[in-house]
Amino acid sequence: MKKILASFKTAIILISLFAVGMIPGTYITPAITRHFYATVNSPILKWLYGFFQLSDSYHSWWFITIIILLMINIIACSIYRFPALYKLLTKPSLKIPEKFGETYAKLLINQSGIDRFYRRIKKRRYKIIESKDGESRSVLIQFGRWRHFSVFFIHLSLIMIAILGATTSVVGFKGFMMLHDGQSSDTWFSENGKQSGVLPFTIKSKNFVLTYYKTGQLKAFILTGKVLYGSKTKRFKIKVNHPFVYQGVWFYLTSYNIDKKRSKFIVRIAANGHIKTKELGLGDALTASGLSIKAINYTNRFPRVGNALLVEVKIGNFDKSGWIFLGQPVSIANGSVELTKVMPRYYSIIQVSRTPYGMFMMIALYGAIFFTMISFFLPYRRHQLFIVPAKNEKFYLYKRRKSMRN
Repeated sequence: MKKILASFKTAIILISLFAVGMIPGTYITPAITRHFYATVNSPILKWLYGFFQLSDSYHSWWFITIIILLMINIIACSIYRFPALYKLLTKPSLKIPEKFGETYAKLLINQSGIDRFYRRIKKRRYKIIESKDGESRSVLIQFGRWRHFSVFFIHLSLIMIAILGATTSVVGFKGFMMLHDGQSSDTWFSENGKQSGVLPFTIKSKNFVLTYYKTGQLKAFILTGKVLYGSKTKRFKIKVNHPFVYQGVWFYLTSYNIDKKRSKFIVRIAANGHIKTKELGLGDALTASGLSIKAINYTNRFPRVGNALLVEVKIGNFDKSGWIFLGQPVSIANGSVELTKVMPRYYSIIQVSRTPYGMFMMIALYGAIFFTMISFFLPYRRHQLFIVPAKNEKFYLYKRRKSMRN
């Protein structure tokens, strides 16, 4: 069991599952979830979608399980490998061989040569570990040995990220709010539209506007309003990619939709020489010289023409429904109907989330990146040498022909 928990292969499998598990969290947006629940009729698919919590996979049970297993694997690897590595780097074997074969290079030096050797390696900031046996010496010199310990700091950073991420999934949340102009709310909903929680303060929408380029293309949508917290108020302005943060709660303006019930339309009818213009809402009617129309539905996404108003037309025995388009009069019997102006109203869709340990997670992430860079780019050199007395106050210096170097 220990070998499985501390296995590098297990770590690779868990990291791969972690990477795959991030895909739905990255690409499944609130709009996709709403479309899924609105269009899919299969109860089994809806159950699977909810069971695996694909609308918020970062907080799902299976993603948290992967994180916990990865954390256990990292801890097991660290506990299993740290003592051996620490002993290798701090208390290496310094036993002097009885015989030196071809694997060693031999150099004859005197005492002054030994002194120069020590000065040189100290100048280069090598760590010296040596053992003496009479006049013989076993010398181990190392540079950058602490690079090997950077992997444990990487493990520590990953463990912190995992713990903070799991804690955030419990105490944090992600949902959305839909606000009409002038509306206040303190309730956020999950991706499938069910009520999920209440904020400790109230958000009030003041005005939602769309801005356009000169070419007529949509440039941005902006929401202004204020936060109500007891007797305190704070104004805010949210734009796409410019969130608003209050008491650790992040508000992202993700989308918008038409508020059909509050939108207004100016309609003109002409019948038997009489012209009448009136502002209508959905459900309102306009009558002139026996010609009556009633606004039923509205869309701004009609193919090729955009704005269109569905009206019910009555004149005499003629009773029929149809679409009329902005700036395009429609002839009916002895009259005509025209949609002259559209005054749409919108409601904003705001993503609400709280990640209470986000700053610490960023610190841990940057720490992991920093120590990863150290483990890759900090050089490590290790040389094993033996100084053995020879005749006439001279010494043989033996050095392994192949030294660890990376």
